[in-house]
Amino acid sequence: MEINLSDKDVDQMPEPLRTRFLNWLTEHLKTKSLNSAKLQVFQQSSEPKALPTQLSFNFADQTLEEKTESSRVRLTELFDAGITKRGMALRVKLKREIAKKRGRDYINGLEISATGTIIFNGHEFDKPSPLAAQINGSSANGWEYIEIKKNDKWILLDELREIWRKTNDQGKFAA
Repeated sequence: MEINLSDKDVDQMPEPLRTRFLNWLTEHLKTKSLNSAKLQVFQQSSEPKALPTQLSFNFADQTLEEKTESSRVRLTELFDAGITKRGMALRVKLKREIAKKRGRDYINGLEISATGTIIFNGHEFDKPSPLAAQINGSSANGWEYIEIKKNDKWILLDELREIWRKTNDQGKFAA
């Protein structure tokens, strides 16, 4: 699959889409997950110092690992899809050794913000793993450590992510 976007195309995107696209692009360029995706920057001018005016992505050569990386889900995507809602209660499971020290299994009292993120100790989290890691003091898969109360039941975020993927990822990588 190949996607070509000019500066004009990006400028004409609705603000939320443009912001999400540019954040996605920045993050993926940092992690170099587009390395084998053959990211090319074209210049419309023949001047050597002209600004890039068109981006071309060719995902045909992506490995399965890179496709998985580029299909990461953010908490705001669950929120935008209506899977989570403002004020929904969250809890973070503590790792065994932390739970023993604190005498409890969960940190409670967290909730979904008005923008779909989670605020904890003055920090905003759009990804669950950094939150779970901060609470547990070491790396943790937030999708498996964070639960949300939905319909009076505690559900792992991972289950909600799978619901989102079933409705949003279908055919995403078909070439």
